[in-house]
Amino acid sequence: MARIDQVAGHHILMESDIPFLPVFKKGKVREVYEIGDYLLIVATDRISAFDVVMKSGIPNKGVYLTKQSAFWFRFLNERGFLTHFVTDDLAEIARITGEKRLLDLPWLAGRTMLGKKANLVPIEAVCRFRVFGSALAALRENKWIWDPVEIEGELAEGALIKNGPVFTPTEKSEHDEKITFEQMANIVGDRSRASEIRDKTIAIFRLVNEHARKTFGFEIADGKVEWGLHGGKLMLIDETFTSDSARFVPDKSKEFFRSWLKKQGTVGTAAVIPDEVALAVADLYAAQCRAMRVL
Repeated sequence: MARIDQVAGHHILMESDIPFLPVFKKGKVREVYEIGDYLLIVATDRISAFDVVMKSGIPNKGVYLTKQSAFWFRFLNERGFLTHFVTDDLAEIARITGEKRLLDLPWLAGRTMLGKKANLVPIEAVCRFRVFGSALAALRENKWIWDPVEIEGELAEGALIKNGPVFTPTEKSEHDEKITFEQMANIVGDRSRASEIRDKTIAIFRLVNEHARKTFGFEIADGKVEWGLHGGKLMLIDETFTSDSARFVPDKSKEFFRSWLKKQGTVGTAAVIPDEVALAVADLYAAQCRAMRVL
């Protein structure tokens, strides 16, 4: 049985359950199921921060993330980038896969994507237009391991990288440790493929950031995408430019929630989120969708 809780009078999906499909992977906020040549990705309402999943969730968070991802995957598909995205329409998913039983699970609506299977490239492809968090600390502590950056004005939180976006990969692990391009090339096992990942990641960030600024009125400050191999070609997978995988300026990401955890002294703890905080975080996710005109 799917686990559906209540927060401030709202139903929230904390854990999905599709008994007639094999589980491919369970992540911090998503469950992924195998369905023939495809993967079915279900975004729950769980929220994680500082590598810990909270005990309670955020109303409609999985729906908001799915809307964001689907928009950007379509946007990139239309501009010639290969992505795993097939559809986020549940009726269409049932038609394509022939699995009509999905329509009997109403909690799947709005939070489900169908994607093509790919072989995961085990790195996080991170790009930065501005300096935040660990990037700021690395620059201040002389631990920057990537290409040199030119900072506009004072080195401070949110400072613009004049030669951005700069590619700052991490390994794909529990804590996403920072790696140099050379280390990434060793992990990938092919220097030319590593260069292709870097170049395509930078191109995507430039394209998406320009569209976001001109059309929606916000910037992509930093974020990560993931890549897989499909038929020997690089393919964008997982999620893309969501409130969980990118930071926006003005900020409509989950920074508010991280700040709340810090103030409570509960960083690294699986907290129960008070209703008023959960609703405030939900409003931020919804605001990002409204800014993108997908809500």
